[in-house]
Amino acid sequence: MRSTILAALSLTLALGACGGEEPPPQPPPPPPPPPPAETASTPPPADTTPPPPTKPALVELMHDNTKAMGEAFNAHDAAKMAALVTDDVAVFDYGTGETHTKGDFQSGMTQLFQWFSDAKSHANRIWIKGNVEISEITWVGTMTGDVMGMKATNKPVGQMRVHVTWFNDDGLVKEIHEYGDGAGLMAQMQGKKTAPPVPTLPTNPPEVHLATGDAAQDKLVDFAKANDDAFNKDDVKPVMEMTADDADVWINFGGPAMKGKKELTAGIKDWFKTFPDQKWTTVNAWGIDGFGIIEHTMNGTQKGALGPLRASGKPVTNWHWVDIIQQSADGKLQHDWGYANLVEVMAQTGAMKHGGEKPAGGPAPKPMPKKK
Repeated sequence: MRSTILAALSLTLALGACGGEEPPPQPPPPPPPPPPAETASTPPPADTTPPPPTKPALVELMHDNTKAMGEAFNAHDAAKMAALVTDDVAVFDYGTGETHTKGDFQSGMTQLFQWFSDAKSHANRIWIKGNVEISEITWVGTMTGDVMGMKATNKPVGQMRVHVTWFNDDGLVKEIHEYGDGAGLMAQMQGKKTAPPVPTLPTNPPEVHLATGDAAQDKLVDFAKANDDAFNKDDVKPVMEMTADDADVWINFGGPAMKGKKELTAGIKDWFKTFPDQKWTTVNAWGIDGFGIIEHTMNGTQKGALGPLRASGKPVTNWHWVDIIQQSADGKLQHDWGYANLVEVMAQTGAMKHGGEKPAGGPAPKPMPKKK
């Protein structure tokens, strides 16, 4: 009996020792330590570098270039003028010559200042559309140097001109088409009584016209082209039908302006007698702030007198013109200012009597690049 009890007691103790009973619950693990506090760091210094300057609008760059070019011309600083053009600048002075590099441009201006040591210029009117600027310019001076084989005469000279200028995106000049009458200039240098009067250099600020993008401006372009088409008909009637009765037309080598229907009809009749087979080709045309401006060339045969030039019967090709026009309220031609170089005709018809170089007619002007 006692053995049985001892055996049971031993079994009980053995079972207790072997974990027969559930262990007491364990305490929860301690929470993880908090992350170390961020140490305060010194913020980087503020960036005080000024932002790059905003590039001025192209029209501002063109304005600044034109102003600087005029100041450099009046200071006779050919190097400064050259700094305002591209390396491959192309200048077409129709009837006189052309240049195609910055170096040639600078050399040409240096030569001009040697010929006319007191030359001064002033812009009268300026028209701007996109990267194109059309400038009407007056310049005056004295022939103090020998010019193309002609000895200096110390005679006063001067003329009104038009320059059509293209600029690149940085506001540098990349191409110029120049229109001025060299025949009148030669007559002034020679002191001829028939020479055109030397203009007075203006002092007032130039009159500036900017393109507005108005559809009416495009109609001015269409009108300018239609006027060329009318002249190509070799008939006075369609031309006069497009002209206001009180219109006026001034040509830089033609003396005083023709005014009114009677004078204009007579003048246009004489023109058709001189070039009965004339054909006009529109090259560039712009509508700007109420003005139509057209670059065009004329081909024809000089069969009649042209001012002091007798009929030659010889062909004239690529005679370069630029016309600035305004319309009347009823859409007809009201005002026309025409610029060309009579030397182009003289050089091609044998009328050049000057002993120096004979300027050639030159190529037709390049059309304005089309926008893509």
